Amino acid sequence: MGVKVRPAALEAVRRRVNRWSGHPAARPVFQCICAMAGGFVLAGAAAGSILLPLPLALSAALGLGLPSFAAYAGGCLGYALFWGVDAGLEPMAAGLLAEACLCIFGDQISRDNRWFAPGAAALFTVLVGFLFLLEQRFAPSAVWRLALRTLAAGGGCVLFRQALEGAQLPRWVLLAAFCSGLSAVSLGGFSLGMVGAAVLCAAALPTPSALPVAALGGLALELQGAGAATAIFLLAALAARERPFWLLRCGLWLGTILLGILLTGTGPQLLAAALVGLPLSRLFPAARFFEPPRRTAAAENQRLELAAGLFGQLSQCLAAVRPAQPDPEIAAIFDQAADQVCRLCGQFDDCWGQRQRETCAALDQATPAMTARGKAVPEDLPADFTGQCRHLDGFLGCINRALEEQSCKRQYRYRLRENRAALLCQYQTLARALSRRAEAADEAPRFVPELCCRSAGKGGAPLSGDQVAGFQQGKWYYLLLCDGMGAGRAARAEASAAIALIRQLLQTGSTAAEALTLLNSVYLLRDDGAFATVDLLQADLTSGQASLYKWGGAPSYLKRKNQVEKIGTASPPPGIGVGEAHHPEEAKLSLAKGELLVLMSDGAGGEAAERMIRQYSGHAPQELASGILSCSEAQSGEDDRTAAVLALRRNLSL
Repeated sequence: MGVKVRPAALEAVRRRVNRWSGHPAARPVFQCICAMAGGFVLAGAAAGSILLPLPLALSAALGLGLPSFAAYAGGCLGYALFWGVDAGLEPMAAGLLAEACLCIFGDQISRDNRWFAPGAAALFTVLVGFLFLLEQRFAPSAVWRLALRTLAAGGGCVLFRQALEGAQLPRWVLLAAFCSGLSAVSLGGFSLGMVGAAVLCAAALPTPSALPVAALGGLALELQGAGAATAIFLLAALAARERPFWLLRCGLWLGTILLGILLTGTGPQLLAAALVGLPLSRLFPAARFFEPPRRTAAAENQRLELAAGLFGQLSQCLAAVRPAQPDPEIAAIFDQAADQVCRLCGQFDDCWGQRQRETCAALDQATPAMTARGKAVPEDLPADFTGQCRHLDGFLGCINRALEEQSCKRQYRYRLRENRAALLCQYQTLARALSRRAEAADEAPRFVPELCCRSAGKGGAPLSGDQVAGFQQGKWYYLLLCDGMGAGRAARAEASAAIALIRQLLQTGSTAAEALTLLNSVYLLRDDGAFATVDLLQADLTSGQASLYKWGGAPSYLKRKNQVEKIGTASPPPGIGVGEAHHPEEAKLSLAKGELLVLMSDGAGGEAAERMIRQYSGHAPQELASGILSCSEAQSGEDDRTAAVLALRRNLSL
């Protein structure tokens, strides 16, 4: 008669398990149990008759802590049970020294230097092995065994640490090492390592990782002397990995293993392990270990839309601000000065009572001058007022303090509005970039860009503060010339940073105007006086039409046959302010008929360069760029020099 368990009893058990698993000590206990079990199993790993110090590698990979000591203790227990204390004495001693090293130096050095733990595992393996080599008088076979153990200790520590961090291939290596360790356990002459390898290979069949997992599982068995297990598992994976039906996949896998056993003469234990491991593989979490993490396109688009909505909401919060309160009128400043200074004077009733009209008229007469100057002086007031006022200096001082405070508040509000506008621009640009979808290329480009750039540093210096970049994004071709403030390494870094920011924005789908406006806001928020001028060309490779955006750079030139068009005028660089008055110049042009576009930095420009461009009659960007740099060589001591010449050529492959 069976015992009937009531639902209330099951619920009580479930609550007790949940309460125990949520205890703060449950997780460390579970980690220590797993580490001890891992060290115990890895102690059985061997390459033929050579014991591999994989428990030492695992304990070193775990770092200082209870799990590391648990892995070492499990390894010692495994060595004692599988191989005996005498055979496992060498890896036990090396592991003890490695644990002592971690305790002495602490875990911080191991985290700061990722090679400390692998180096310690390999070093102590060599030191302990050297003592045993003295007994064997440095026999060649003993030296090779020590080299293999050292490689297994150091390399195993690196791989196990990566496996614990979630790397996929090191995870497979760790699972194969467990299979090799289980080969030391036999039940009735039947190796559990073969079952473990069969479970791994069968579980990986429906995933793209079937072949590398089969190779690692077979190699783990061959190290224990299991014949041609690697070739058999690989052939079985090739025969069954892409079959859609599970029964067909299992049949082909088992049939190929049977055929391989018959052809290679491998023992029947491998076939028995495959028969046992095949149903067990259904319980193995294959998706977690063998399939790379994938994120669906819908989930990715949803995440981008949420991020775009967040930046859009932030921009709305910045835009919806209360209007700033106006500055107090000058009359209020006069009243404040009268209350603080004149009220203590004996003539207060006379000045602000009987002769209030004359006093107000005198102050109104002085208002335009002191407001324009931002400061009140005695000359602003009439002579009658200054002659009768007993506390003129105090009265004017109070007015000046109020005017200065008003000026500081005005500047603060202006700077705050400027920063708010810069942040609003950044949030809006990011929101549009995240919500914009990639454009598919409708037709092949009809034009191919031909670009030549020549540059020289200030005074012949090897480094130039001017940077040029050209790249293609879909049907658009972008050409960037940035001139960093100053010369040398600092200017070069500034120009490179500007190009990197603009390029990334353009590659995410932002327009050229949005990218330059965002660069301007970044410079404005930095407030360090560093900037770079920008020349940005956006050319359509399907039509040859282009737009040139210039912000603070030297004039550019468009040469078409015998005509030369000068583009751009002197203007402040980005980072001076925001609003309609601070934006790049935009020029529409066409490069469809072989025109040459010349972009130059300040050091390469001038009358000589313009004269050379007008006199040039060729069509080669290389010659024109070199000629411009030669013309400006006399000015090489003043600034860096850069000339970039672009032409669009017909795509002959169409």
